[in-house]
Amino acid sequence: IAKLAPVSVSSTSDQEAAADALLAWWGDATDVAGNLGIDPLGLAALRDTATDLRGLAAWVTKTAHLPKVTPIIVDVRVYDDAGAGDVDQLAYAVATGIEYVRALVGAGISAVDAFGAIDFRVTVNADQFLGIARLRALRRLWSRVGEVLDVPVANRAATQHAVTSWRMTTRDDPWVNLLRGTIANFAAAVGGADIITTLPFDTAQGLPNVFSRRMARNTQLVAAEESNVGRVEDPAGGSWYVETLTDDMAKAAWARVQEIEAAGGMDRSEEHTSE
Repeated sequence: IAKLAPVSVSSTSDQEAAADALLAWWGDATDVAGNLGIDPLGLAALRDTATDLRGLAAWVTKTAHLPKVTPIIVDVRVYDDAGAGDVDQLAYAVATGIEYVRALVGAGISAVDAFGAIDFRVTVNADQFLGIARLRALRRLWSRVGEVLDVPVANRAATQHAVTSWRMTTRDDPWVNLLRGTIANFAAAVGGADIITTLPFDTAQGLPNVFSRRMARNTQLVAAEESNVGRVEDPAGGSWYVETLTDDMAKAAWARVQEIEAAGGMDRSEEHTSE
């Protein structure tokens, strides 16, 4: 069962315990894939607590024998849930990634291995063009960070796990969430997300039921298997509007990243608080 599909954990209480539980479930298997969900800055923003990045390198060591498993996630959902806009979400993702690479390199991990240990969990919503541009801009900015750190081109990829935004989900008349989720799913695919999770349409009402979970799954399957949008490399590439929007968003977010770095980095700035 562990080899059936990639597994990514997400904990808002004890990330390390959740990660250890997943590793224990995998046992001695090495042909497994997923992400352990270690995101200390995101957890600190959610819980308004102090951050300690000294333990990050240990998780890279723990997963050294698992080539398809990444231990660290940069999860910007906490900022989206708190009301952050597209440029800020993009900037926080890049600034957090830089902070994690800095911590790993400081602990003796190479920049190449640090890049390989980090995934990004981003949000997509019903504004499909901004979603497409944000995913494209994140890849561009993260590649630029890798270029500065002399990471080989082949190792600069920003693996993105796109999740439909909880903030856009309505509790009343939840059926409209089916449309919003479909648009967001399409934006994630066109934007080049590596992994897509569509939240059930009744998420805001509590635990989803069998029907809503099936609809969420089928939304992804139709996009992947029937529309074939995932089989086209950068389908928005060459579009004047999307290319311009990507450029503008990348420039604005990079300026924001520079402000955060000038303030001491994401770990020392006030940006990682959810207030």
